[in-house]
Amino acid sequence: MRRPLFNIILLTLIGVVAIWLGDRPGDLVLRWPGYELRTSVATGIGVTLVIFFILLVLWRGYAWLINWPERFKATRRKQKKARGEAAMAGSLMSLAEGNVAEANRAALEAQNNLPDNGLPLLLAAQAARMDSNHRLAEEKYKALIALPAPTSKQNNPKELGYRGLFSMALAEGKKDEAREHLEHTLAASGTKNKPVWALRGLFQIEAGEGNWQEALKLVDRLVARGGIEKSDAKRLRAVLLVAEGQALALQLTENENAKIRAQGLKLVQRAIILAPDFIPALVLASQLASANMSGSAAHKIIKRIEQLWKRNPHPDLVPAYLALQPGKSALQSLKLVQKLTSKNRTHYESRIALAGAAIKARRWSMARVALREEAETPTRRVCRLMADLEIGENEDAGLAREWMDRALTAGPDACWIGPTGEATSWQAVCPETGQIDAFKWGYPGQMMSSASTGTALIG
Repeated sequence: MRRPLFNIILLTLIGVVAIWLGDRPGDLVLRWPGYELRTSVATGIGVTLVIFFILLVLWRGYAWLINWPERFKATRRKQKKARGEAAMAGSLMSLAEGNVAEANRAALEAQNNLPDNGLPLLLAAQAARMDSNHRLAEEKYKALIALPAPTSKQNNPKELGYRGLFSMALAEGKKDEAREHLEHTLAASGTKNKPVWALRGLFQIEAGEGNWQEALKLVDRLVARGGIEKSDAKRLRAVLLVAEGQALALQLTENENAKIRAQGLKLVQRAIILAPDFIPALVLASQLASANMSGSAAHKIIKRIEQLWKRNPHPDLVPAYLALQPGKSALQSLKLVQKLTSKNRTHYESRIALAGAAIKARRWSMARVALREEAETPTRRVCRLMADLEIGENEDAGLAREWMDRALTAGPDACWIGPTGEATSWQAVCPETGQIDAFKWGYPGQMMSSASTGTALIG
């Protein structure tokens, strides 16, 4: 809008000046030694403008000729950039399709056209890894590290190179080498701009090696960098505290030590504060507090178990509940289970827990009443309980065998599910994959797809 308005104003001014000059005739006289040139004002102005126009054209032409080499180079650079970007896109598409040979060819073309760009090297490294050519991939990653650092913080080639080397070392089980690449990355970055992926990778290595306190410190650093949400960090801290507590509890199986027991209980109590519904924390707390009945720790854990049973009954809570009140007979244990299950009578786990305790206390009718509904579509646990009931009450080995046979084809019970399948107990770190907090409670068919959502090693 402004430009057309400016043009209109300019033309108007030119017109006004032309009319003004037309109304005021006169002559322009130019005297040069021995010469005199006389003409009208309008003609003089016109000739002057023509001369200026010719000089302007000559100057622009001169500038065009002088700058021609630079313009030619700029055009060539633009063409090479376009070819390089097209080659990178082609390499990326070939990688997605699994065409390693074409991806390599396109990556090499992109590298020739964009020698200072790190992305072609990254694509070539990825193609080499897909082709299982680890030596070539390592060369490409090291070439990335050798590139000069960019002015912007995005796509730092050094960081990309170290990340690739870290991923390769981790995949080959070379944890010391992987840690070294992470430390180089963190040392090369700014104090307040540590790469989140590197912090996560170091966290996974520390946790995988059982360095729980170092892993806890890295959780704090990840929260500060925005790598973990605060709510998720609470759960992760609880997992690490329980893992450290489990390690201390393992020491107690070999040699009882009151100091180690108190230290482990303190860790687990911190975990319960962070995640009150974290079942493995309550189970471990019951194990550590069962021999320390003089304090109020056991009473507090008992109350937490009862509160949790109201919301989320779990079979692991029953032995934990009984462990905190030892020295009881089978009948007294049944009364304790009745007290616990009364918090949520209609739940499946309440009926199963009550039936199991009743069978141990030889209260057969109570067990049958508890299992009446469950026996119509029994799970494996129900089948086994029914077999125990038939043997205990009626000494009917034949009927008990039938129930055990039905257990082979009965529906599965809920259990701990990890990345590689069912597990007998919860574990902080999956031994096969190194994932943290990957074990979830649920049914095998439903949980296998979601069990891999734990914190995985950075690859």
